[in-house]
Amino acid sequence: MKTPFSDDLFRRFRDLLLARSGIYFPDHRQGDLYHNLSMILPATGHASLETLYAAASSDERVLHTVIEGVTVGETYFFRNAAQFAALREGILPDLIARRGAIRSLRFWSAGCATGEEPYSLAILIQEALPDPASWQITILATDINATFLERARAGVYGAWSFRETDSSVRDRYFEQIGEARWRIRSELRRQVLFARLNLVEDEYPAMMNGTTMQDVILCRNVLIYFDDDTIRTVVRRLYRALTPGGWLIVGHAEARSDFFAGFEVVNFPGTVIYRKPLTAPLFDEEVALLQTPMGRRECSAPSSDAVTAPTGAPALLPPAPAELLPTCALDASESETISCDDAPDAYAAARRAADLGDLETALRLCATLTEQQPLRAEAHLLSGQILEQQGRFEEALVAYRRALYLDHTLHLASLAMAGILHRTGRSADARRIYQRLLRALAALPPNAPVPSLEGATAAELQAFVQRQLAALNDPAPGGSRLA
Repeated sequence: MKTPFSDDLFRRFRDLLLARSGIYFPDHRQGDLYHNLSMILPATGHASLETLYAAASSDERVLHTVIEGVTVGETYFFRNAAQFAALREGILPDLIARRGAIRSLRFWSAGCATGEEPYSLAILIQEALPDPASWQITILATDINATFLERARAGVYGAWSFRETDSSVRDRYFEQIGEARWRIRSELRRQVLFARLNLVEDEYPAMMNGTTMQDVILCRNVLIYFDDDTIRTVVRRLYRALTPGGWLIVGHAEARSDFFAGFEVVNFPGTVIYRKPLTAPLFDEEVALLQTPMGRRECSAPSSDAVTAPTGAPALLPPAPAELLPTCALDASESETISCDDAPDAYAAARRAADLGDLETALRLCATLTEQQPLRAEAHLLSGQILEQQGRFEEALVAYRRALYLDHTLHLASLAMAGILHRTGRSADARRIYQRLLRALAALPPNAPVPSLEGATAAELQAFVQRQLAALNDPAPGGSRLA
C-alpha cells in the first residue's frame, strides 16, 4: 500500500526544503518529490512520510537525510565538452597571462556532487599549465550532500563516469582497482579540498571557508533546483566571490539573461560563459547586479592576442567602504591612536574587509585589535590568513604560532602552518606539525566539529592530514597541490 502524500503534505515538504536548502519543487513535480521521499523512507526508520516530515522539521540530521534523498548526483568526467574546451582554449590562457606575476589561481566547483567535475578541472589544469609545479593552485569543491562528498573524497569511479573521456586520459590519471573501477591518482586527489556548503545559506563569500577572490567558479546544473528569488541571491553571492575578470560557468539550462545582468557575456564555440568585468568595483557588487540586461557588454571569446598582456586587478586593493568599519577604524592616518571599546565589532569588521578582498584594511584592523588585546587568539589567526594570502609566509607563520600559543584548539592555524612549511620546502617541520595535529584530533570523537574549521569533523580533518603526510613522504613530481 502506498504511503499517503496529500497536497498539504507536499506543500509542507516543499516549503521546508525551499527554506532550508533552496531546493524547489513546483506543483508539477509533486510526483518526483513523492518518489524520492518514498525511496529513502525505509532507511529513515519512520513509518510514514508524515512522521518523517515532523522529524525533519526538528532534527538537522534527518533534514540532511531528506535533502540528500532528493538531490541528484549523476555526473561524469568532462561533462559538457564545449565548456571544458572554453576553459582550455580561452579561460585558462587568459588567467595564465593575467596571473603570471603571482603564479596563483583559485577555482571553485560549487555543487561538485561525487567529484567528477573538480577532478576534471584538476586534470585540465595539469595539462594546460606550462609548469604546474611552480604555480599555487587552489581547487575548492563543495556540495550540500555529505554522502556525495564522501564518495568524492574516495575518488573511485565506474565506467559510466568515463563515458565522454578518452581512454588515454583515464589511463594516465587513474589507476584501475578492479575489473571496472578506477581511482584517481593521489597527486591529483590531493589538489582538491572538499567541504560541505549550502549555497542558500549566508556563509559565503568568506575568507574562512576559502570562497573569496575566485578566478573561476563552476556552478553547473545546481541553479535549476532553485526558485527565481533564490537563484538571484546565489548569483549575487557568486559574483562577489569572483575576483575582477573572474569567470562563472553555469549549465546551459540555467543561462537566463536576467539572472546574470552584472556579468559580461562571453561567447565561446557551443557555449556561453559569464565574466565579472575587469573594471568591476570590488565593493559595489549590488549596483552592478541591478543593471538591466541592456547594460551588459556582449563580448567575443578572447583571442590568443587578446590575453597576452598581464593586465588585471591591481595588487593593492582599495579600502573597504566606510559603512563596513567601526567608527574607530575609519581614518587610516590615525591608526596609531585608534581605540576600539567594542572589540567584537572590530574583529567582525576585519573579517568583513578580508572577505571582500580588502586585505590591507583587514590587516590594519587586526593589528590594532592585537595591539589592544594581545590575547585575542582569533585575531592572530585572521592576521596569519591575510598575510599568507599576500604571500608574506614568514610573517604568517609568526601570527599562526601566536594564535596556537593562545588557543591550542585552533587547528586551522596548525593546518595553515604545515601547508606553508610544505610549500616552502621545510618538509620535516611540516611533518611534525601534521603529526602533532593528528594526535590532537585523535582525542576528539570522530563526528565532533573541529574548532575554527566550519563544518569539518575530526574524522574528515584526520583524513585530510593523513593525505598531506602521504604527500610529504611520497611527493608527486610535477604537480601542484593544495595545502
